[in-house]
Amino acid sequence: MKRASYIKLLTLAAIVAITLLQGLWTVNVYGLLQKKLSEQINDVFTISINKDLMNRRNAIVDSTTNEIVGVVEVSDEKGVFSGPELIYQEFLIKKNQPIQLRMLDSIFHSEISKHNIYGDFIINRINLQTGEVLETTDSLGKGKLANAMASEIIPIRLDGSEGVQVLLVSPYRAVFRKMIFILVLSQLLVLFVGYVVFFLLRSFITEKRLRKFQADFSHALVHNMATPLGTIMQINNLMTKDTFVADTEKRNKSLKVSQQQILNLQALTDRILTVARSEQSKLAPHFEPINISEEVKNIVDTYSLQGKKEIVFSTHFQPEAITFSADRTMFGNIMDNLIDNAIKYSGTSVRINIECLLSEDGLIISIKDNGYGVSDKDKRIIFAKFQCGEAIKRGEAKGFGLGLAYVKSVAEAHGGTINLFSQKGEGTTFELFLPYRDKITAFPLKTGNGEEKN
Repeated sequence: MKRASYIKLLTLAAIVAITLLQGLWTVNVYGLLQKKLSEQINDVFTISINKDLMNRRNAIVDSTTNEIVGVVEVSDEKGVFSGPELIYQEFLIKKNQPIQLRMLDSIFHSEISKHNIYGDFIINRINLQTGEVLETTDSLGKGKLANAMASEIIPIRLDGSEGVQVLLVSPYRAVFRKMIFILVLSQLLVLFVGYVVFFLLRSFITEKRLRKFQADFSHALVHNMATPLGTIMQINNLMTKDTFVADTEKRNKSLKVSQQQILNLQALTDRILTVARSEQSKLAPHFEPINISEEVKNIVDTYSLQGKKEIVFSTHFQPEAITFSADRTMFGNIMDNLIDNAIKYSGTSVRINIECLLSEDGLIISIKDNGYGVSDKDKRIIFAKFQCGEAIKRGEAKGFGLGLAYVKSVAEAHGGTINLFSQKGEGTTFELFLPYRDKITAFPLKTGNGEEKN
């Protein structure tokens, strides 16, 4: 038990650790990409300002320009001046060519797309002394946005009174766009690790459950075999005593009990072997005409002989003599399991009502008892293998959890169904339906006087 708890705790700790490491790694990658994105935006914005400056300079350059501001070497590709840019800005303002944010915005978007950076950008002209936005490309006219990524402010006046700045409106979208491949890959890795951990945990739980099933099965098998074997041994010992043999009534009664215990052992062995065979291969019924009424009565007579509990049977057949095509052995095992369950999951006094009806669609058999009933929880698992009801868990009954699973398998092998109707504390009804193999070869319904009914 402690080992199972340790494994669960270690598994949970491993999942939490993987999740935390994945989260830290994602945060770090996001921070690095955000920093790189900020640097790229700053570089592209600087280039865009200088290119805008060159465009305005080329529009008014004359023979006196270089004499006023000095000789400037220009790189058209990078937009970088080797001379004092602010002097040019002042000169162009005097020439009535100040910086135009719309033109700068067009140049910036053209340059930023070369770096595969996409998003909503706005450019502001700012009063560096007061921080006031003097002009903006923001359609709302605000120029200030929460959570936006802001570039460095680049001065555009020689006295440092004004500058320009670009804002990325939704930096998260731009960063995650760059992270998409890494995120998908990491999520796939987390899912793979999670699946492996889940698979290992499920394997451990399954193994633990199988060990418990094995222990419960062995215990139930020993218990079910010990009682009849003990009874047979006692009677066998009594048979060595002359006084016992001479008492004909007591001897015959004991022999009948011994015979019943032998039949119980045989039924138990047949049930286990049948379930084992059904595990190895699909059930293949051998169909033959069966006198259903006679078969049911024989099984009822057999169970009436046992003296463990007071059992009262009532049977109803419609018609009285029912003949139906099914596997004789499997049908007997089904009825044996259902009646045995009715007795096992009941108190000291058991009333069992069996109704057999031959309808136009097939054979319907209803077995109703006054036992403990089945809880809603048990209803969901009662037809599964190795699943036992609350009565077995409480020690009120013994079983392997195989009987009803076998009943369901046999019913389905015949193309039929088995249904359960029960309320806890109010008894249980099992309804078995077996259809005709085909309508043409189906046995006709018979009335009580033996006449065929079309």
